[in-house]
Amino acid sequence: MSTNIDWQHELDDSFGTGHDLPPGHYVAAGRTAVRRRRATAVVLAAAVVIGGGTAWAVGPGGSARSDAPIAKERADSTQREAASSDDAAERRERRERRLERMRRQAEKPAFLGEPATLDADGLVLAPGAGPVLERVENPMGYTAAQGQSLGIRVMFEGREKYSLLTRYPDGGASMGTNDATGDFAGWLEGRVASQRYLDVSNGVTGAPPTTPETDPSRWLRLQPDGDVVAGKGAVLLEVRSSADLGDFGLGAEQTAAVRVLVDEAARFAAYRVVDGSLEVVAAPRSFESMGAFVDWAQEQYASGEGMR
Repeated sequence: MSTNIDWQHELDDSFGTGHDLPPGHYVAAGRTAVRRRRATAVVLAAAVVIGGGTAWAVGPGGSARSDAPIAKERADSTQREAASSDDAAERRERRERRLERMRRQAEKPAFLGEPATLDADGLVLAPGAGPVLERVENPMGYTAAQGQSLGIRVMFEGREKYSLLTRYPDGGASMGTNDATGDFAGWLEGRVASQRYLDVSNGVTGAPPTTPETDPSRWLRLQPDGDVVAGKGAVLLEVRSSADLGDFGLGAEQTAAVRVLVDEAARFAAYRVVDGSLEVVAAPRSFESMGAFVDWAQEQYASGEGMR
């Protein structure tokens, strides 16, 4: 028995018998498939064009993906940043207000028994002081770079007072006050002269130059033999060496109250000699007599205020 098989014959027999189809049949089927593919492509292209147009209308840029959510996120981010900036500015403002309150509390004026003082903003009355009856602006003649000064007549704890107030650029201040006696203008003139002398002694920048009138140390001079005599340009009118000026004379080798003619004006002062050095302290105002001056000076030194 032979095992050779005619495979070509067997394959042809498996298809059975049928009629042959003309070539046009296969060509028509292919054309139909091509038309179907082209129609599908047109539909897809239209969908892409429609979708692309929507994306352009919402967010220009050529992307088929809508940018609307991104724009919203950017707007929200801008709003959050603006709100955060406003909050930070408000916090800084609150912090600055707190610091300013703390600074003002730290700079609370120390009146030291005086009716008033000057701060950076001007006159500050002590508790129990007021009203101000009269005021003289800048009697010291300071420039803005030198400081502030103010002379006032003021009621303080039921009594009328005269005060000269000064303040310097570094924040230092001085107050000189006396009970109201005599005319305010005369008292203030004398007080200004004394303060100018103190300004020079303390090295206040821009202090007015000294003259015999404003510098009591030039009213008198100490001679080698210990005598105290009138200085150049001054006339010694009266000397009371027996005057008891209380603490002013402690430790002094000699003391006296004097009346001196300076630039045709009579001025009162007290002097003391300590360790061979002469110190002259001018009265802040004029008096009717040497006796009135000595009585006033004794009261001032007994109270601890002194003549300055």
